[in-house]
Amino acid sequence: MSFLILLCCLWPRPEMVIVNPNDVLAAFQIEKDFSLAKQTVRFKSLGADARIPGRFVVGFKTGGETDVIRWVENAGGHIVRLDRAAGFLVVGCDDSGFGSNSKGCCPNLIRYIEPDFRVKLCHIPNDPYFLEYQWDKWVMYADLAWDITTGGNVKVAVIDNGVEYWHPELAARFDPGELGYDFVHQDDDPRPDDPTKPEAFHGTHVSGIIAATADNNQGIAGWAQVQLLAVKVLDDSGSGNTSDLASGIYWAVNHGARVINMSLAADAAPTSLLDACQYASRANVVLVAAAGNQGVCRVQYPAALKQCICVGATDGFSGLAGFSNYGPEQEVVVPGVGIYSSGVGGSYLFADGTSMAAPEVSGVAALILARDNTLSATRVRAIIDASAIDKGKPGRDDQYGYGFVNARRALDLAVLITPGPGPDQKRTEICRGNIMLPDWAERLVVYDCQGRLVSILDGATNRSVRLLPGTYFAVFSNRKRIKLVVLR
Repeated sequence: MSFLILLCCLWPRPEMVIVNPNDVLAAFQIEKDFSLAKQTVRFKSLGADARIPGRFVVGFKTGGETDVIRWVENAGGHIVRLDRAAGFLVVGCDDSGFGSNSKGCCPNLIRYIEPDFRVKLCHIPNDPYFLEYQWDKWVMYADLAWDITTGGNVKVAVIDNGVEYWHPELAARFDPGELGYDFVHQDDDPRPDDPTKPEAFHGTHVSGIIAATADNNQGIAGWAQVQLLAVKVLDDSGSGNTSDLASGIYWAVNHGARVINMSLAADAAPTSLLDACQYASRANVVLVAAAGNQGVCRVQYPAALKQCICVGATDGFSGLAGFSNYGPEQEVVVPGVGIYSSGVGGSYLFADGTSMAAPEVSGVAALILARDNTLSATRVRAIIDASAIDKGKPGRDDQYGYGFVNARRALDLAVLITPGPGPDQKRTEICRGNIMLPDWAERLVVYDCQGRLVSILDGATNRSVRLLPGTYFAVFSNRKRIKLVVLR
Protein backbone atom coordinates (compact mmCIF):
# COMPACT_ATOMS: atom_id res chain seq x y z
CA MET A 1 0.00 0.00 0.00
CA SER A 2 2.79 2.44 0.90
CA PHE A 3 4.46 1.70 -2.43
CA LEU A 4 1.26 2.59 -4.28
CA ILE A 5 0.93 5.82 -2.33
CA LEU A 6 4.54 6.67 -3.20
CA LEU A 7 3.82 6.11 -6.90
CA CYS A 8 0.78 8.37 -6.74
CA CYS A 9 2.83 11.06 -5.02
CA LEU A 10 5.15 11.13 -8.01
CA TRP A 11 2.27 12.83 -9.83
CA PRO A 12 1.81 16.21 -8.14
CA ARG A 13 -1.80 17.28 -8.13
CA PRO A 14 -3.07 20.86 -8.08
CA GLU A 15 -3.68 22.39 -4.68
CA MET A 16 -7.34 21.98 -3.74
CA VAL A 17 -8.76 25.23 -2.41
CA ILE A 18 -11.77 24.67 -0.15
CA VAL A 19 -15.07 25.50 -1.81
CA ASN A 20 -16.43 28.82 -0.59
CA PRO A 21 -19.41 31.14 -1.27
CA ASN A 22 -17.57 32.79 -4.16
CA ASP A 23 -17.66 29.42 -5.93
CA VAL A 24 -21.40 29.24 -5.28
CA LEU A 25 -21.90 32.68 -6.85
CA ALA A 26 -19.73 31.68 -9.82
CA ALA A 27 -21.75 28.50 -10.32
CA PHE A 28 -25.03 30.39 -10.31
CA GLN A 29 -23.68 32.88 -12.86
CA ILE A 30 -22.35 30.12 -15.14
CA GLU A 31 -25.68 28.28 -14.90
CA LYS A 32 -27.50 31.49 -15.82
CA ASP A 33 -25.23 31.93 -18.86
CA PHE A 34 -25.97 28.38 -20.02
CA SER A 35 -29.71 28.90 -19.56
CA LEU A 36 -29.66 32.09 -21.64
CA ALA A 37 -27.52 30.65 -24.44
CA LYS A 38 -29.40 30.13 -27.70
CA GLN A 39 -28.36 28.15 -30.74
CA THR A 40 -29.13 30.48 -33.65
CA VAL A 41 -27.18 28.92 -36.53
CA ARG A 42 -28.92 25.84 -37.91
CA PHE A 43 -26.02 24.37 -39.86
CA LYS A 44 -22.34 24.39 -38.97
CA SER A 45 -19.39 23.02 -40.94
CA LEU A 46 -15.62 23.28 -40.69
CA GLY A 47 -15.13 22.24 -44.31
CA ALA A 48 -16.65 20.42 -47.27
CA ASP A 49 -14.22 17.48 -47.22
CA ALA A 50 -16.13 15.79 -44.40
CA ARG A 51 -19.25 15.24 -46.52
CA ILE A 52 -20.21 11.68 -47.43
CA PRO A 53 -20.80 11.60 -51.20
CA GLY A 54 -24.27 10.56 -52.30
CA ARG A 55 -25.71 10.52 -48.79
CA PHE A 56 -28.20 13.08 -47.48
CA VAL A 57 -30.34 13.61 -44.40
CA VAL A 58 -33.91 14.79 -44.99
CA GLY A 59 -35.77 16.14 -41.98
CA PHE A 60 -39.53 15.83 -42.16
CA LYS A 61 -42.33 17.43 -40.17
CA THR A 62 -44.76 15.44 -38.04
CA GLY A 63 -47.21 13.61 -40.23
CA GLY A 64 -45.17 14.12 -43.40
CA GLU A 65 -43.15 10.91 -43.34
CA THR A 66 -45.08 9.02 -46.03
CA ASP A 67 -45.23 11.91 -48.50
CA VAL A 68 -41.56 12.75 -48.06
CA ILE A 69 -40.55 9.11 -48.59
CA ARG A 70 -42.61 9.06 -51.78
CA TRP A 71 -40.98 12.28 -52.97
CA VAL A 72 -37.47 10.94 -52.24
CA GLU A 73 -38.14 7.78 -54.22
CA ASN A 74 -39.65 9.74 -57.13
CA ALA A 75 -36.54 11.94 -57.12
CA GLY A 76 -34.34 8.87 -57.66
CA GLY A 77 -33.18 8.45 -54.08
CA HIS A 78 -33.47 5.37 -51.89
CA ILE A 79 -34.13 5.19 -48.16
CA VAL A 80 -31.07 4.03 -46.24
CA ARG A 81 -32.67 4.47 -42.83
CA LEU A 82 -35.75 6.02 -41.23
CA ASP A 83 -35.56 7.49 -37.72
CA ARG A 84 -39.03 8.45 -36.54
CA ALA A 85 -37.82 9.56 -33.11
CA ALA A 86 -35.40 12.07 -34.63
CA GLY A 87 -37.72 12.95 -37.49
CA PHE A 88 -35.41 12.37 -40.45
CA LEU A 89 -34.58 10.06 -43.34
CA VAL A 90 -31.11 9.04 -44.42
CA VAL A 91 -31.16 9.00 -48.21
CA GLY A 92 -28.76 7.49 -50.71
CA CYS A 93 -28.55 9.08 -54.15
CA ASP A 94 -25.95 9.12 -56.93
CA ASP A 95 -26.79 12.71 -57.82
CA SER A 96 -24.56 15.07 -55.84
CA GLY A 97 -27.09 17.82 -56.50
CA PHE A 98 -29.89 15.95 -54.73
CA GLY A 99 -32.17 18.30 -52.85
CA SER A 100 -30.79 21.52 -54.33
CA ASN A 101 -34.28 22.64 -55.39
CA SER A 102 -36.29 20.06 -53.53
CA LYS A 103 -38.18 22.12 -51.00
CA GLY A 104 -40.47 23.39 -53.70
CA CYS A 105 -41.80 19.86 -54.16
CA CYS A 106 -43.28 19.62 -50.65
CA PRO A 107 -42.29 22.80 -48.77
CA ASN A 108 -44.69 22.21 -45.89
CA LEU A 109 -43.34 18.76 -45.07
CA ILE A 110 -39.52 19.05 -45.33
CA ARG A 111 -37.65 20.76 -42.50
CA TYR A 112 -34.20 20.52 -44.09
CA ILE A 113 -32.10 18.62 -46.62
CA GLU A 114 -28.40 18.43 -45.80
CA PRO A 115 -25.40 16.22 -46.53
CA ASP A 116 -24.47 13.50 -44.08
CA PHE A 117 -20.99 13.95 -42.58
CA ARG A 118 -18.21 11.70 -41.40
CA VAL A 119 -17.59 11.17 -37.69
CA LYS A 120 -14.39 9.70 -36.31
CA LEU A 121 -12.77 8.78 -33.03
CA CYS A 122 -10.60 11.22 -31.07
CA HIS A 123 -7.85 8.72 -30.29
CA ILE A 124 -4.06 8.90 -30.55
CA PRO A 125 -2.01 5.65 -30.51
CA ASN A 126 -1.32 4.40 -27.01
CA ASP A 127 1.88 5.34 -25.23
CA PRO A 128 3.08 2.29 -23.26
CA TYR A 129 5.88 3.89 -21.25
CA PHE A 130 3.55 5.21 -18.59
CA LEU A 131 3.98 3.02 -15.52
CA GLU A 132 1.78 4.70 -12.92
CA TYR A 133 -1.74 3.32 -13.30
CA GLN A 134 -4.66 5.71 -13.14
CA TRP A 135 -2.66 8.78 -12.27
CA ASP A 136 -5.58 10.69 -13.82
CA LYS A 137 -7.89 9.81 -10.94
CA TRP A 138 -5.24 10.88 -8.44
CA VAL A 139 -4.64 14.37 -9.82
CA MET A 140 -8.41 14.93 -10.08
CA TYR A 141 -8.91 14.01 -6.38
CA ALA A 142 -11.09 10.97 -7.04
CA ASP A 143 -10.06 9.44 -3.72
CA LEU A 144 -11.57 12.35 -1.80
CA ALA A 145 -14.62 12.58 -4.06
CA TRP A 146 -15.42 8.93 -3.32
CA ASP A 147 -15.70 9.85 0.37
CA ILE A 148 -18.94 11.61 -0.61
CA THR A 149 -20.36 9.14 -3.15
CA THR A 150 -19.17 6.32 -5.38
CA GLY A 151 -22.20 6.10 -7.64
CA GLY A 152 -25.88 5.30 -7.72
CA ASN A 153 -28.97 5.04 -9.90
CA VAL A 154 -27.69 6.94 -12.95
CA LYS A 155 -27.47 5.86 -16.59
CA VAL A 156 -24.48 6.95 -18.68
CA ALA A 157 -24.53 6.36 -22.43
CA VAL A 158 -21.26 5.76 -24.26
CA ILE A 159 -21.77 6.73 -27.91
CA ASP A 160 -18.80 5.15 -29.61
CA ASN A 161 -17.71 2.13 -31.68
CA GLY A 162 -19.07 -0.60 -29.46
CA VAL A 163 -18.30 -1.91 -25.99
CA GLU A 164 -17.15 -5.31 -24.76
CA TYR A 165 -19.91 -5.34 -22.17
CA TRP A 166 -18.85 -8.72 -20.76
CA HIS A 167 -15.38 -7.44 -19.81
CA PRO A 168 -14.66 -8.31 -16.14
CA GLU A 169 -14.54 -4.60 -15.32
CA LEU A 170 -17.78 -3.75 -17.11
CA ALA A 171 -20.17 -6.70 -16.82
CA ALA A 172 -21.60 -5.45 -13.52
CA ARG A 173 -22.22 -2.02 -15.03
CA PHE A 174 -24.60 -3.29 -17.74
CA ASP A 175 -28.19 -4.48 -17.46
CA PRO A 176 -28.43 -7.66 -19.60
CA GLY A 177 -31.90 -6.57 -20.70
CA GLU A 178 -30.71 -3.11 -21.78
CA LEU A 179 -27.18 -3.30 -23.16
CA GLY A 180 -27.63 -0.53 -25.71
CA TYR A 181 -28.06 -0.37 -29.49
CA ASP A 182 -25.97 -0.82 -32.63
CA PHE A 183 -26.85 1.78 -35.27
CA VAL A 184 -24.21 0.43 -37.64
CA HIS A 185 -25.97 -2.93 -37.98
CA GLN A 186 -29.40 -1.91 -36.65
CA ASP A 187 -29.55 -4.45 -33.83
CA ASP A 188 -29.44 -4.51 -30.03
CA ASP A 189 -25.95 -6.01 -29.68
CA PRO A 190 -23.49 -3.07 -29.46
CA ARG A 191 -20.28 -5.12 -29.32
CA PRO A 192 -17.13 -4.58 -31.43
CA ASP A 193 -17.32 -6.71 -34.58
CA ASP A 194 -13.62 -7.38 -35.08
CA PRO A 195 -11.55 -7.00 -31.87
CA THR A 196 -8.32 -7.38 -33.87
CA LYS A 197 -8.71 -3.97 -35.51
CA PRO A 198 -6.47 -1.32 -33.89
CA GLU A 199 -9.30 1.00 -32.83
CA ALA A 200 -11.78 -1.69 -31.75
CA PHE A 201 -10.85 -1.18 -28.08
CA HIS A 202 -12.00 2.46 -28.07
CA GLY A 203 -15.53 2.23 -26.68
CA THR A 204 -14.49 -0.37 -24.11
CA HIS A 205 -11.61 1.84 -22.96
CA VAL A 206 -13.89 4.89 -22.63
CA SER A 207 -16.44 2.84 -20.67
CA GLY A 208 -13.80 1.67 -18.21
CA ILE A 209 -12.70 5.23 -17.49
CA ILE A 210 -16.27 6.14 -16.61
CA ALA A 211 -17.49 3.11 -14.71
CA ALA A 212 -15.10 0.18 -14.34
CA THR A 213 -16.16 -1.85 -11.33
CA ALA A 214 -14.42 -0.73 -8.13
CA ASP A 215 -13.49 -2.74 -5.06
CA ASN A 216 -13.52 -6.06 -6.94
CA ASN A 217 -9.88 -6.92 -6.18
CA GLN A 218 -8.83 -6.73 -9.82
CA GLY A 219 -7.86 -4.30 -12.51
CA ILE A 220 -8.94 -0.69 -12.26
CA ALA A 221 -11.63 1.55 -10.77
CA GLY A 222 -13.90 3.74 -12.85
CA TRP A 223 -15.23 7.09 -11.75
CA ALA A 224 -18.77 6.09 -10.89
CA GLN A 225 -20.55 2.84 -10.12
CA VAL A 226 -23.49 3.48 -12.44
CA GLN A 227 -25.34 1.75 -15.29
CA LEU A 228 -23.79 2.00 -18.74
CA LEU A 229 -25.58 2.03 -22.10
CA ALA A 230 -23.46 1.19 -25.15
CA VAL A 231 -24.60 3.05 -28.27
CA LYS A 232 -22.62 2.00 -31.32
CA VAL A 233 -22.55 4.59 -34.11
CA LEU A 234 -19.02 3.99 -35.43
CA ASP A 235 -17.47 0.89 -36.97
CA ASP A 236 -14.46 -0.91 -35.48
CA SER A 237 -12.05 1.39 -37.31
CA GLY A 238 -13.71 4.42 -35.72
CA SER A 239 -15.58 5.75 -38.76
CA GLY A 240 -19.22 6.75 -38.93
CA ASN A 241 -21.62 9.53 -39.86
CA THR A 242 -23.49 12.37 -38.18
CA SER A 243 -26.95 10.92 -38.87
CA ASP A 244 -26.16 7.76 -36.87
CA LEU A 245 -24.68 9.96 -34.14
CA ALA A 246 -27.89 11.99 -34.01
CA SER A 247 -29.96 8.83 -33.81
CA GLY A 248 -27.73 7.53 -31.04
CA ILE A 249 -28.32 10.68 -28.98
CA TYR A 250 -32.10 10.36 -29.36
CA TRP A 251 -31.91 6.68 -28.41
CA ALA A 252 -29.85 7.39 -25.29
CA VAL A 253 -32.16 10.17 -24.11
CA ASN A 254 -35.26 8.06 -24.71
CA HIS A 255 -33.75 5.20 -22.70
CA GLY A 256 -33.09 7.30 -19.62
CA ALA A 257 -29.45 8.38 -19.94
CA ARG A 258 -28.58 11.38 -17.77
CA VAL A 259 -25.03 11.66 -19.14
CA ILE A 260 -23.96 11.05 -22.74
CA ASN A 261 -20.27 10.68 -23.54
CA MET A 262 -19.12 11.38 -27.10
CA SER A 263 -15.43 10.67 -27.58
CA LEU A 264 -15.66 11.36 -31.29
CA ALA A 265 -15.50 14.33 -33.64
CA ALA A 266 -16.86 15.65 -36.90
CA ASP A 267 -16.08 18.70 -38.99
CA ALA A 268 -19.74 19.67 -39.32
CA ALA A 269 -22.89 19.93 -37.23
CA PRO A 270 -25.84 19.45 -39.60
CA THR A 271 -29.37 20.13 -38.42
CA SER A 272 -29.97 16.51 -37.44
CA LEU A 273 -27.11 16.69 -34.94
CA LEU A 274 -28.13 20.13 -33.66
CA ASP A 275 -31.69 18.92 -33.16
CA ALA A 276 -30.48 15.85 -31.29
CA CYS A 277 -28.27 17.87 -28.92
CA GLN A 278 -31.07 20.35 -28.27
CA TYR A 279 -33.43 17.45 -27.60
CA ALA A 280 -30.98 16.06 -25.05
CA SER A 281 -30.49 19.46 -23.46
CA ARG A 282 -34.24 19.98 -23.05
CA ALA A 283 -34.40 16.55 -21.40
CA ASN A 284 -31.76 17.63 -18.82
CA VAL A 285 -29.12 15.28 -20.17
CA VAL A 286 -25.48 16.26 -19.68
CA LEU A 287 -23.63 16.06 -23.01
CA VAL A 288 -19.85 15.61 -22.83
CA ALA A 289 -17.70 15.68 -25.97
CA ALA A 290 -14.03 15.56 -26.93
CA ALA A 291 -12.45 18.75 -28.30
CA GLY A 292 -10.50 16.91 -31.03
CA ASN A 293 -6.91 15.86 -31.58
CA GLN A 294 -5.34 18.08 -34.25
CA GLY A 295 -3.60 20.32 -31.72
CA VAL A 296 -5.13 23.44 -33.29
CA CYS A 297 -7.31 26.34 -32.21
CA ARG A 298 -10.47 24.81 -33.62
CA VAL A 299 -12.87 22.72 -31.58
CA GLN A 300 -14.66 20.01 -33.54
CA TYR A 301 -18.31 18.98 -33.36
CA PRO A 302 -20.32 18.14 -31.36
CA ALA A 303 -18.01 19.58 -28.68
CA ALA A 304 -18.26 23.05 -30.25
CA LEU A 305 -22.03 23.17 -29.74
CA LYS A 306 -23.40 25.17 -26.82
CA GLN A 307 -25.26 22.16 -25.45
CA CYS A 308 -22.03 20.17 -24.92
CA ILE A 309 -19.26 20.31 -22.36
CA CYS A 310 -16.17 20.64 -24.51
CA VAL A 311 -13.26 18.74 -22.91
CA GLY A 312 -9.61 19.32 -23.70
CA ALA A 313 -6.75 17.06 -22.65
CA THR A 314 -3.79 17.78 -20.37
CA ASP A 315 -0.49 15.93 -20.11
CA GLY A 316 1.30 14.53 -17.07
CA PHE A 317 2.42 18.01 -16.05
CA SER A 318 -1.11 19.48 -16.20
CA GLY A 319 -0.30 21.52 -19.31
CA LEU A 320 -2.47 21.34 -22.40
CA ALA A 321 -1.49 18.21 -24.35
CA GLY A 322 0.15 18.96 -27.67
CA PHE A 323 -2.53 17.09 -29.61
CA SER A 324 -5.51 18.69 -27.86
CA ASN A 325 -7.68 21.12 -29.77
CA TYR A 326 -8.76 24.31 -28.04
CA GLY A 327 -10.74 27.47 -28.68
CA PRO A 328 -13.44 29.71 -27.21
CA GLU A 329 -15.72 26.68 -26.78
CA GLN A 330 -13.23 24.93 -24.49
CA GLU A 331 -15.01 24.42 -21.18
CA VAL A 332 -12.71 22.33 -18.99
CA VAL A 333 -9.57 20.20 -19.21
CA VAL A 334 -8.58 16.87 -17.63
CA PRO A 335 -5.84 14.27 -18.16
CA GLY A 336 -5.75 12.69 -21.62
CA VAL A 337 -2.26 11.19 -21.83
CA GLY A 338 -1.30 7.71 -20.66
CA ILE A 339 -4.80 6.82 -19.46
CA TYR A 340 -5.07 3.21 -18.32
CA SER A 341 -8.38 1.45 -18.82
CA SER A 342 -10.15 -1.66 -20.09
CA GLY A 343 -9.60 -3.07 -23.57
CA VAL A 344 -11.03 -5.82 -25.76
CA GLY A 345 -10.44 -9.46 -24.91
CA GLY A 346 -10.58 -8.72 -21.19
CA SER A 347 -7.36 -6.72 -21.47
CA TYR A 348 -6.11 -3.37 -20.15
CA LEU A 349 -4.08 -0.76 -21.99
CA PHE A 350 -2.87 2.82 -22.05
CA ALA A 351 -4.29 5.31 -24.53
CA ASP A 352 -3.98 9.03 -25.28
CA GLY A 353 -6.43 11.55 -26.70
CA THR A 354 -9.27 13.88 -25.91
CA SER A 355 -11.31 10.69 -26.31
CA MET A 356 -9.83 9.62 -23.00
CA ALA A 357 -10.35 13.05 -21.43
CA ALA A 358 -14.08 13.34 -22.14
CA PRO A 359 -15.07 10.25 -20.08
CA GLU A 360 -13.19 11.64 -17.08
CA VAL A 361 -15.68 14.52 -17.06
CA SER A 362 -18.60 12.21 -17.78
CA GLY A 363 -17.60 10.19 -14.72
CA VAL A 364 -17.53 13.28 -12.49
CA ALA A 365 -20.92 14.37 -13.87
CA ALA A 366 -22.28 10.90 -13.03
CA LEU A 367 -21.01 11.23 -9.44
CA ILE A 368 -22.75 14.59 -9.05
CA LEU A 369 -26.02 13.14 -10.37
CA ALA A 370 -25.62 10.01 -8.23
CA ARG A 371 -25.74 12.26 -5.20
CA ASP A 372 -28.75 14.23 -6.49
CA ASN A 373 -30.39 13.04 -9.71
CA THR A 374 -32.86 15.94 -9.70
CA LEU A 375 -30.19 18.40 -10.82
CA SER A 376 -30.58 20.02 -14.22
CA ALA A 377 -27.92 19.58 -16.90
CA THR A 378 -27.02 23.27 -16.68
CA ARG A 379 -26.63 23.01 -12.90
CA VAL A 380 -24.28 20.03 -13.26
CA ARG A 381 -22.20 21.91 -15.85
CA ALA A 382 -22.08 24.98 -13.65
CA ILE A 383 -20.88 22.91 -10.69
CA ILE A 384 -18.10 21.27 -12.72
CA ASP A 385 -16.99 24.59 -14.22
CA ALA A 386 -17.14 26.74 -11.08
CA SER A 387 -15.22 24.16 -9.02
CA ALA A 388 -12.44 23.67 -11.61
CA ILE A 389 -8.91 24.80 -10.74
CA ASP A 390 -8.12 27.87 -12.83
CA LYS A 391 -5.21 27.43 -15.22
CA GLY A 392 -3.57 29.59 -17.86
CA LYS A 393 -4.79 33.18 -17.95
CA PRO A 394 -6.96 34.25 -14.98
CA GLY A 395 -10.58 33.31 -15.56
CA ARG A 396 -11.88 31.37 -18.53
CA ASP A 397 -9.52 31.17 -21.50
CA ASP A 398 -9.40 29.40 -24.87
CA GLN A 399 -6.86 26.76 -23.86
CA TYR A 400 -8.07 25.61 -20.44
CA GLY A 401 -11.64 26.90 -20.34
CA TYR A 402 -12.74 27.27 -16.74
CA GLY A 403 -9.81 25.13 -15.68
CA PHE A 404 -8.78 21.67 -14.50
CA VAL A 405 -11.64 19.58 -13.14
CA ASN A 406 -11.37 18.73 -9.45
CA ALA A 407 -13.82 15.99 -8.50
CA ARG A 408 -13.81 16.62 -4.75
CA ARG A 409 -14.40 20.35 -5.18
CA ALA A 410 -17.23 19.55 -7.59
CA LEU A 411 -18.90 17.27 -5.06
CA ASP A 412 -18.37 19.80 -2.26
CA LEU A 413 -19.90 22.55 -4.37
CA ALA A 414 -22.83 20.29 -5.27
CA VAL A 415 -23.44 19.77 -1.55
CA LEU A 416 -23.43 23.51 -0.90
CA ILE A 417 -25.72 24.37 -3.80
CA THR A 418 -28.09 21.43 -3.40
CA PRO A 419 -27.92 20.24 0.21
CA GLY A 420 -30.40 17.42 -0.24
CA PRO A 421 -33.44 16.48 1.86
CA GLY A 422 -33.79 17.84 5.35
CA PRO A 423 -35.74 20.32 7.47
CA ASP A 424 -36.44 23.82 6.19
CA GLN A 425 -35.25 23.84 2.58
CA LYS A 426 -35.59 27.61 2.04
CA ARG A 427 -32.53 29.01 0.25
CA THR A 428 -33.01 32.66 1.28
CA GLU A 429 -34.04 34.01 4.67
CA ILE A 430 -34.59 37.48 6.06
CA CYS A 431 -32.61 37.75 9.27
CA ARG A 432 -32.95 40.68 11.67
CA GLY A 433 -30.28 41.15 14.30
CA ASN A 434 -29.09 37.81 15.62
CA ILE A 435 -28.78 34.54 13.73
CA MET A 436 -29.27 31.41 15.83
CA LEU A 437 -27.82 27.91 15.51
CA PRO A 438 -30.90 25.67 14.97
CA ASP A 439 -31.37 22.53 17.04
CA TRP A 440 -30.66 20.16 14.12
CA ALA A 441 -27.31 21.81 13.25
CA GLU A 442 -24.04 21.22 15.03
CA ARG A 443 -22.07 23.99 13.34
CA LEU A 444 -22.70 27.28 11.55
CA VAL A 445 -20.14 29.17 9.47
CA VAL A 446 -21.03 32.67 8.24
CA TYR A 447 -19.30 34.42 5.32
CA ASP A 448 -19.87 37.89 3.91
CA CYS A 449 -20.67 38.43 0.23
CA GLN A 450 -16.93 38.65 -0.58
CA GLY A 451 -16.30 35.19 0.85
CA ARG A 452 -14.61 36.44 4.02
CA LEU A 453 -15.20 34.54 7.25
CA VAL A 454 -17.47 36.43 9.68
CA SER A 455 -18.21 33.94 12.43
CA ILE A 456 -18.26 30.28 13.45
CA LEU A 457 -20.87 28.88 15.82
CA ASP A 458 -20.12 25.42 17.16
CA GLY A 459 -22.88 25.19 19.79
CA ALA A 460 -20.43 24.57 22.60
CA THR A 461 -19.36 28.14 23.35
CA ASN A 462 -21.85 30.19 21.37
CA ARG A 463 -25.19 29.60 19.59
CA SER A 464 -25.89 33.04 18.10
CA VAL A 465 -24.13 35.95 16.44
CA ARG A 466 -25.27 39.51 15.70
CA LEU A 467 -24.84 40.61 12.08
CA LEU A 468 -24.67 44.09 10.59
CA PRO A 469 -27.09 44.85 7.72
CA GLY A 470 -26.01 43.12 4.49
CA THR A 471 -25.98 39.82 2.59
CA TYR A 472 -24.30 36.75 4.06
CA PHE A 473 -23.81 33.07 3.30
CA ALA A 474 -24.63 30.79 6.23
CA VAL A 475 -23.46 27.17 6.03
CA PHE A 476 -25.29 24.94 8.51
CA SER A 477 -23.94 21.42 8.99
CA ASN A 478 -24.16 18.24 10.99
CA ARG A 479 -22.81 14.74 10.46
CA LYS A 480 -25.33 13.93 7.71
CA ARG A 481 -25.78 17.05 5.63
CA ILE A 482 -24.80 20.60 4.82
CA LYS A 483 -27.21 23.42 4.04
CA LEU A 484 -26.46 26.79 2.46
CA VAL A 485 -28.75 29.74 3.15
CA VAL A 486 -28.42 33.29 1.87
CA LEU A 487 -29.17 35.77 4.65
CA ARG A 488 -30.40 39.27 3.83
